[in-house]
Amino acid sequence: MKNHVLKKRMTALLSAAVLSAGILTGCDTEAVPAWMGCPIGAQFTYGVRCAPMTALTPVVEEITGGIFLDNRDDVFEEDKICVNNSAYQVPENLQSKLLDTMAEYSFETSFYVIDLETHASIAYNPQHAFDSASTIKVAFALYLAKEIEAGRCSLGDILTYEERHYATGSGSTQESVFGTQFTVKALFYRMIYNSDNVAYYMLAEYAGEEGFNEMVTSMGWEHTISKKDHWCDVTPQELAMIWQEIYDYKDTCAEGELLWTYLTTNLYNEFKEEMPEYESAHKSGWGYHGYHESGIVFGKRSYICVVMTGTGNKNNCLHRTIRNLDHVIIDYDTWLTAQAQ
Repeated sequence: MKNHVLKKRMTALLSAAVLSAGILTGCDTEAVPAWMGCPIGAQFTYGVRCAPMTALTPVVEEITGGIFLDNRDDVFEEDKICVNNSAYQVPENLQSKLLDTMAEYSFETSFYVIDLETHASIAYNPQHAFDSASTIKVAFALYLAKEIEAGRCSLGDILTYEERHYATGSGSTQESVFGTQFTVKALFYRMIYNSDNVAYYMLAEYAGEEGFNEMVTSMGWEHTISKKDHWCDVTPQELAMIWQEIYDYKDTCAEGELLWTYLTTNLYNEFKEEMPEYESAHKSGWGYHGYHESGIVFGKRSYICVVMTGTGNKNNCLHRTIRNLDHVIIDYDTWLTAQAQ
């Protein structure tokens, strides 16, 4: 009984401290407590301690792209590798590698690549919808960051893990006992760092599905989430638009910087597995009907890359397509250099 009362008093005192600090009004970070400015500190909870987590790796230094533009007007032809916003043509040998790789597998594969400096794009069936799996979390993370920036949500708010939030799959929050309390920042971190499903469910309930749906609908998404089903279909083109927005948003405020920190230091990086020499910001996803990678690669050039496959098994097709697309980007860079001479 005494421990229960002490726990309630400690929670009340911590909550009061958070509120009195005036946490995160817009992008002003002057009043943010030191522990909230440290991503690693986000792993701690109030009440019962959650399962331990691995500390974050150092934040990568991002490479700047160019003037932010929009690729919403790109046009595509079915079952054809298409180039937009450039006179560049993918050489036949590189096209054959891409098409032959995808043809080896019985499931559908689509991709969309956008050069961040010139906004030339290379795509194959980027408007085909796939089960989003955990790639939906990168879109929700952008929405949450903007809600925090606007003052409608706060990193310091405390949420309670209840039975209705339970979900299997990725993440460690499911191992916590019901009644464990987490800060929004702790859940934000977990949702991205190890793709925590319970954290995602709790944050979706907290920030609201309707607001998220309004954001993605305004960006041209066809499918949306609901309270009963937090997952939905998504296309490579739709995910690429999210990454364009994130790249433009990351240097505008503290919330954008925090989002970028999480996306450049999270786990399950399929770009890194295939191309360990490159840094990247990313969010992968896998489920019964899809295995995907999406993000921004900092290689010979900086580019958005989304590859989606219609299989729930980790497969060579995803990795080989990622590498083949990088070969195309390297060739595109050579072509640009020749055009400038």
